[in-house]
Amino acid sequence: MNNFITRYVGLMLLFAIVAAVITYIPWLDPSKPEMMEKETQEKQYRVQVVLKARANPPDFWRIVEQGLKMGGDEFNVNYTVRGPRTENDIDTQIAMVRAAIKEKPDVLILAAGDFERLVPVCEEAVGAGIRLIILDSDVNYDKKLCFVGTDNYELGRKLGGLVEDIMEPGGLFGVIGHVESSFTAMERKRGLMDALDGTEGRMAGLRFCGGSVDRSRRQTIEMIKENPGITCMVGLNESSALGICFALDELGLAGDIRVVACDSSETQIQYIESGIIQSAVIQNPFNMGYLSMKAAVQIMNGEKVEPYINTGSVVISRDTMRRPENQKLLFPFIDENQ
Repeated sequence: MNNFITRYVGLMLLFAIVAAVITYIPWLDPSKPEMMEKETQEKQYRVQVVLKARANPPDFWRIVEQGLKMGGDEFNVNYTVRGPRTENDIDTQIAMVRAAIKEKPDVLILAAGDFERLVPVCEEAVGAGIRLIILDSDVNYDKKLCFVGTDNYELGRKLGGLVEDIMEPGGLFGVIGHVESSFTAMERKRGLMDALDGTEGRMAGLRFCGGSVDRSRRQTIEMIKENPGITCMVGLNESSALGICFALDELGLAGDIRVVACDSSETQIQYIESGIIQSAVIQNPFNMGYLSMKAAVQIMNGEKVEPYINTGSVVISRDTMRRPENQKLLFPFIDENQ
């Protein structure tokens, strides 16, 4: 009986050893560390992006998306981009943020179309445990982890300096902005006014086109007809600047009324080359997208991220646009298939 028990216990021990060897043989495979590393690399963070617009006009936001794509590919991020058709469609953007929250992403990257109205959905996102990064256009909410974009007040001051440089004595200037309640428009207007001495009596008008090129065109025509002493027009963003240029073409005043602009769409570059736009302050939308995605990954990895990442702005003119550093800003890679 004792011999039987001894043999039984011995067999059970042998089976246990064999089972253990079979279970752990994969760990002896030299390729196993690479397999484990690959599994780790395949872990993706989930990011939802909601822009102010995706085609309004297309160049600025398309370039932002190219930066997002490069960052997403480089850092292995699973991301989705949403955005209304026009920058002034705040209701649609709010609905899109709520839809993004339902996806339960790790990070929400938001370019806020309205400084105040996007606050409640930002609160909802953070309340749901989602990390919040603001891109390009800020929101009046202090629980965002990072803002990535231009110093828009300084951009406005640069515009004001350009106006002072080209204004004729006794001349008037007019301003067309984009969405009045957006942080970018508010700050650029503030910087512009602070940079100009004695705007009272010199500014013919200030209007906001809601991000519509055609509305900017119509507003420019009306302003010039009402104020024939205008010698300079200022566009606070891409859509407003293009509308100004189209209006001057229509009125036969291209070259007679000088233009100071913001941003650098393909059409704006053509107007700079032709001398219709005397000077422009250009941003770096590609870096905005890329650095936002990079910051999202750093935050998820527990790394320190600066609360404000300034992507900068540069003044260019026809004389300086050929410089290599400006060429890189003016002609970033755009995926025509996007």
